[in-house]
Amino acid sequence: MHDIVIIGGGPTGLSAALYALRAGKSVLILENNSMGGQIATSPRVENYPGIPVVSGLELTDSLLSQVMSSGGKVDLAETTGITDGTDKKTVHTTSGDYDAKSVIIATGAKHR
Repeated sequence: MHDIVIIGGGPTGLSAALYALRAGKSVLILENNSMGGQIATSPRVENYPGIPVVSGLELTDSLLSQVMSSGGKVDLAETTGITDGTDKKTVHTTSGDYDAKSVIIATGAKHR
């Protein structure tokens, strides 16, 4: 069982993972598309706190590298549902089920 399962591998999900890992929690990130979300396709990001200018792909790579080196795990699978049990939550995906004490939903927005 994971302490935290995070649904969404964009900047919010990756940032949440970093904070949880620093607090000593076990973390699994579920992403059904590509890591980084919409920001990964941006050629120039100028409004990310603490970083003057960076490409979206560089920012994503940096965040993901930090998550992985801190012990985070990633599964590229689609989340199909969540069951809220008494002692645990179960996240159902196309690659199997994952049990967690907590679930963070960080699915972001869709490009219009």
